Amino acid sequence: MNLDKKKKIIIGCAGAVLIALLIFIPVTIKSCSSKTSLKNKYNLAKVYAERGEYDRALSLLDTILVKNSEDEIALDMLNQIVEMKKAASEGRTVEGFTNLKLDTSEFADTMQDTLSTMQKALEESNKQNEENRKAMENMLKMQEESSKAEADRRKEEEKKRQKVEAEEKARAVKEAEEKKAREAALAEQKRQAEEKRKAEEAEIAKKNEKLKKELNDVNEEIQKGETALATGNFEEAMKHFNKANSIMPSEAGKDLIAAKESEIAESLYEAAQKAATPEEKERLLAEAVAMATKAVKDNPQDATSHYILAQDAIGRKDYDNAMSHLKSAIQNDPENAIYYYDLGKVQYSIKKYGEAAASFNSCCQKNSNYAPARYNLGLCQLKLKNDKAALEAFRKAIDIDPRHEKAHLEEARILSRRGDYPGSIAAYEKVLSINNMNITALKELGNVYYQNQKFDKAEESYRKALAMMSESEEQILTKYNLSTVLYDAGKLADSEKYAKEAYENYSLVKNDKSKASIIYNYALLFDSKSDIDSAIPLYMEVLKYNPEHIKTKINLGVMYMNLDPPDVDTAMNLFNQVYAKDKNNFEVNNNLGSAYLAKEDFKNAIIYFQNALKIEPSNNAVRFNLANAYAKNSDYDNAKVVYMEVVKADLNNWDAYLELAKVLLQLNDNKGAEKYLIYLQEKNPSYKSLEVENLLSSLK
Repeated sequence: MNLDKKKKIIIGCAGAVLIALLIFIPVTIKSCSSKTSLKNKYNLAKVYAERGEYDRALSLLDTILVKNSEDEIALDMLNQIVEMKKAASEGRTVEGFTNLKLDTSEFADTMQDTLSTMQKALEESNKQNEENRKAMENMLKMQEESSKAEADRRKEEEKKRQKVEAEEKARAVKEAEEKKAREAALAEQKRQAEEKRKAEEAEIAKKNEKLKKELNDVNEEIQKGETALATGNFEEAMKHFNKANSIMPSEAGKDLIAAKESEIAESLYEAAQKAATPEEKERLLAEAVAMATKAVKDNPQDATSHYILAQDAIGRKDYDNAMSHLKSAIQNDPENAIYYYDLGKVQYSIKKYGEAAASFNSCCQKNSNYAPARYNLGLCQLKLKNDKAALEAFRKAIDIDPRHEKAHLEEARILSRRGDYPGSIAAYEKVLSINNMNITALKELGNVYYQNQKFDKAEESYRKALAMMSESEEQILTKYNLSTVLYDAGKLADSEKYAKEAYENYSLVKNDKSKASIIYNYALLFDSKSDIDSAIPLYMEVLKYNPEHIKTKINLGVMYMNLDPPDVDTAMNLFNQVYAKDKNNFEVNNNLGSAYLAKEDFKNAIIYFQNALKIEPSNNAVRFNLANAYAKNSDYDNAKVVYMEVVKADLNNWDAYLELAKVLLQLNDNKGAEKYLIYLQEKNPSYKSLEVENLLSSLK
């Protein structure tokens, strides 16, 4: 059975220095006992004693007596050497050996061999000592390099820290610049409105000096109110604004009155955006809305007040009202880019992506250098399934703002979907160069590396992401992905560690199919170790969360097939469940063929092996199984044809040669059978030699 268990993704560092440990091994001279006769040992002991090396001689005799404690010559020599040693220690004349019948005819050669061996051993010892000395030098050098590497590492970490700090400062500056840009746009809007109001007031003032004075009084109160707001004195500001409203001359006309109310509303709205507390913001915004409502009532064409009312509606998620007010603002001030931008955001929120794209595009036309509009236009195009236009929009946002982190991230995703992995990786790396704490980019970069089988890079990305995560669903899924990468990289111990951690906390994951994948991943590790008792319950748990999990059913089926004895019926039930859902699944067709073969239902086995071979025509293991099924079904002609294809594709498939020979014997093609059997003997003599020999003998 051919079962592919390959899994798919759903989905400061400390340096280590390896120091060589030097083991000083003393050189040993082999004992002469394996090369000389017993008498040579006697002779050697005699020579040692006569040279005054009594301990050495006694040690040699001990080796003889350990093997034979009744050796008379050894005992006699032992006694004499002890006496010789004693005499020497007492200063007496040392007598030689007496009554020893030793043959020294072979001893000279033996002694020479021993001395040669000793010389060689001494040379080896000197060589080993020199190697050890060099090794010690290398170790000291490595330690020095290690210290330097550690210093370099710390220096590099400090540089990275400084870089991160610089990037954070740059990001803060960028955010401040964006805020400033928006405020500038609003200020410009306010300036234009102010100029319009002043022009209107000037026109009125020409006609009526009394009215001019009254309007000056109103303006003075508004100015005092704005000053009070700037100093945080809300109560004082409202006192002046209310007075300005109360002394507004009716002769000025509704349009001018509305303009003054709009001016007050705008000042209150701007102050609300800068409020120190939520409570203060709420009070300011309520007053701004009340004043903007009065302005719109007096003049329905007042764009600024419509915009303020739209922002209030957005805060309350009243998107219909928000769109209505923004459209009115645009109608009365069609050149204001911010109005189009905010309208696009509301339309996007309620999933009107086509309309939102049009609004963002209008914003870009009014202000071609506004990067947020380009970015949001790209998001709309993604929703409209127009990746080409989306990529163009994101890249324009990047042209305007090269550090637009989100635009780089979306570019990376599009390139990944296109299969442009080098481009995608470069884009993800750009995101991380802007913000190395972007967990999403790290995880997705890990996915891209995994798809390219760059397991070490994928592991590095996932580990960096995990280092910045707290316990959460995201963390569990990342551990699952890391486990999968480690499994495919052959790091089974680490893979099991993270698979277990993901399994133990999979309750944090909301999606049942994701839970099933986590459990399956853990089960697969036990399956790979043939731990059936652990794997089967886990596989059953997978089916609890995903009853249609194809891989689980196939793997379970295979495990039941491999039981002793096999539970073929249960296995077939699982295989048939998969087949009913996916008739073109290679694994299930191949395994059904094997199951029917085990049940000796050869006709069905042939059908499913044929199906599997149609799906993977180059799979020689299935082709061999098909030939085997034909042979078992006594269809020797087809068996011969398929076995011939097997050996043609795999010249070293010895099983196929043997089975082909057996089939040829059934077809009475003795000559052909003999040819393949002899070929087996010549190419692989040890392969089932007795069976091959018996078959050849039967031919004779």
